[in-house]
Amino acid sequence: MAISDYSSRAALTAVDLVNSYDVMTGGDELTSEAAAAALLGKRGWVLDRPLSGSDLDRLRALRPRLRFVFGNSVVRKSVEDLNGILRELGAQPQLSDHDGSWHWHYARPRAPLAERVATTCVVALLTVIADGGESRLRICERVECGNVFVDASRPGSRRFCDAKGCGNRVHASAYRERKRQQAN
Repeated sequence: MAISDYSSRAALTAVDLVNSYDVMTGGDELTSEAAAAALLGKRGWVLDRPLSGSDLDRLRALRPRLRFVFGNSVVRKSVEDLNGILRELGAQPQLSDHDGSWHWHYARPRAPLAERVATTCVVALLTVIADGGESRLRICERVECGNVFVDASRPGSRRFCDAKGCGNRVHASAYRERKRQQAN
């Protein structure tokens, strides 16, 4: 599945935000404004001003709302919820070339960073769904994981997030089990 660079960055930001809270352990990586800035900076977000405590709170509150669409078999519900977030944020689509190439912005002009991130991430997930990729918004199949990911592979057969080496761990565990059964 081909995703544009701009949408891909936003979809991966959504994945990073969701995965910054470990649903299995309750561990939270977004413990400070600096941690949130690092997460966003990793995906190329321009931080034109320091993140505020309010930005951090908004990003943390967004995570469970975005998590809901990954692995959700009720696509209409996902779309309703994501559209609801856009309404709440007062999204105002506008075309911009501020960085030398034409692309869409969705947040109100001069919106706080958390609002810009939220609207862009929501639109990216809606774009994946609109392009027929709702089944590619997945939850890692490793039982001990719980991370989400967007399967952008050509065949659409990716099963693991691989953020924690999940694919390797599952395959190594299956190999050890086969060897143990052969020995018995």
